[in-house]
Amino acid sequence: MASTAIDQSQRTAAKVAGVLYLLLMACGVFGEFNGRGSLIADNDPAKTAAQITGHLLLFRLGIVSDLIAFTGDIAMAVALYVLLRPIGRHLALLAAFWRVAEAAVLGVITLNSFTMLQLLTDARYATVFSSQQLQNLVWLFNDTHDAGYNIGLIFLSLGCIVFSWLFFKSRYIPRLLSGFGLLTYILMLVGTIAAIVWPDNPLGANFDTPAGLYEIIIGLWLLLRGIREPRTP
Repeated sequence: MASTAIDQSQRTAAKVAGVLYLLLMACGVFGEFNGRGSLIADNDPAKTAAQITGHLLLFRLGIVSDLIAFTGDIAMAVALYVLLRPIGRHLALLAAFWRVAEAAVLGVITLNSFTMLQLLTDARYATVFSSQQLQNLVWLFNDTHDAGYNIGLIFLSLGCIVFSWLFFKSRYIPRLLSGFGLLTYILMLVGTIAAIVWPDNPLGANFDTPAGLYEIIIGLWLLLRGIREPRTP
């Protein structure tokens, strides 16, 4: 461990990270359950197209929520790098780069949502494609969005595994909490790879739920309790 003393920049970064954990979780929950995600009907392109067309503002708000989350991921990478740099500068930098790569991938795949809107709202496409073709194209871009999201989760889980290991090593937060985080992100990584290789796996797609719970807990911990001076084991 390069340093054990905690300076003010680390304490500030911990508070910022705590706020961001909670803000980004709120954006993610809104986007999935109230915004964009709530309008996607399982295996039903026609219903999906109808729901998006009938709730255009909600769909657009979901896109904005996603963009806030993705840009916030970069701020999170910086905050966690500042916080954990004294524990392992190169590992913290690697984790931060992985989180920035995640934000870049997820930001790019948001273009799929804009394309879905264009197909459904621009009259020019209705003169070229039939209603069924438009619905299937919208579904294709939604599937592309989901595939890109899995790619983003690979980078997210890799970065968070390293950051969680640095938290565990630092003792800035209870090791039980950082160890739980480490396990949840390993599960996220394995689950994402399984979803790519084995799309119909019986485990389902809820492998990222434990990580979401961890992020709420650590967000509250960093915001309310902050970080502590590490004790000598």
